[in-house]
Amino acid sequence: MNHQKDKRFDEFLSDSFKDGACIRELRLTNAELKYVQLKFPKSKVTKLPESRNRTPKKLWYEIRIK
Repeated sequence: MNHQKDKRFDEFLSDSFKDGACIRELRLTNAELKYVQLKFPKSKVTKLPESRNRTPKKLWYEIRIK
């Protein structure tokens, strides 16, 4: 990801986990998933089952931050 996308994605993550939320289901690219794992190194990531209407570049994951 480039710097502009990193900044927007970082804002998206902050919004996703605000108000004490620690579990979210997010649809992510491989690069976004790696970014989440770098930002939250103790997080637990679980790939969710694929749906019929999936986007090839993005998959659904359950992200649990600690």
